[in-house]
Amino acid sequence: MEDWLEQSERTLIDKHGDAILLEQSSLFWEQFDELLETGQFTEAQLIQFGHDTVAEFQFPFNLAIQDAVGHLYLGCFEGESP
Repeated sequence: MEDWLEQSERTLIDKHGDAILLEQSSLFWEQFDELLETGQFTEAQLIQFGHDTVAEFQFPFNLAIQDAVGHLYLGCFEGESP
């Protein structure tokens, strides 16, 4: 479980081609990658969902994208066994 909390950084590219350096937990990156692998979302779309959450709830971006990805992940994989 401690491995899921390990932080790492990645550079993501938004819909405008701008780079965003984001530090998140291994659990977040696993969920982020699985959402991309479904083909339902692009990296830029997931980033935009994070920005939308910032606009709605005034969270800092790093927390907002965690919230957005977590909700999307649950919606896509709810009921599946790990």
